[in-house]
Amino acid sequence: MQGTRERILDLVVEQREVRVEDLATELTITTAAIRRHLDHLRADGLVDVKAVKQATGRPYHVYFATEKATQSVPPAYADLLERMLKSLGEREDVISTVMTSVAESLALKHRVEASGLTEQELVAKVTASLRGEGILDAWRTEADGIHLVNGRCPYHKAAEISKLPCESDKRAIELLLGHDVEQLNRIVDGASCCEYLVRAQPGQPQIIEVG
Repeated sequence: MQGTRERILDLVVEQREVRVEDLATELTITTAAIRRHLDHLRADGLVDVKAVKQATGRPYHVYFATEKATQSVPPAYADLLERMLKSLGEREDVISTVMTSVAESLALKHRVEASGLTEQELVAKVTASLRGEGILDAWRTEADGIHLVNGRCPYHKAAEISKLPCESDKRAIELLLGHDVEQLNRIVDGASCCEYLVRAQPGQPQIIEVG
């Protein structure tokens, strides 16, 4: 039972907004069972529900993850990180140095052998590698390029204090992919996910190397 509930929570976080019927189809269990698990998750403060209006017909309900569910850093570590960032204040030189060092360390830890891989194969491998760090969980290709997304902010409170965590993650992704990366959305700014873009451009993208 608990394993099913955790899987439901994972799906709600990953899909950001999901209907009971979709969860039942995905997990091949009854809608009644799904609703019981969702009631427990709501009681624990991990999910909530809202009505979505349609152009015609009655509104339908979707479930979404709360901030409590998307905060993946243990409270003690989150508190330590927040205090460290507050101590840095607005010292841009220090923030830049720390951001670069953390990003390079993370990139070296998750270095992917890119030889012989297509761009999309490399993106898939990097996404899978960074999933365990809570930095990425999915990617997709659109007309403007490759979008990489994360439904859970690893350090929500820290990101409210400083740009360092987000900039560090973005830089690590750049180093691993060897391409420039734009950050389009952040959960801390109210978006439903953190989203990055490797923009499609004519010709060969700029190659970035780890120093």
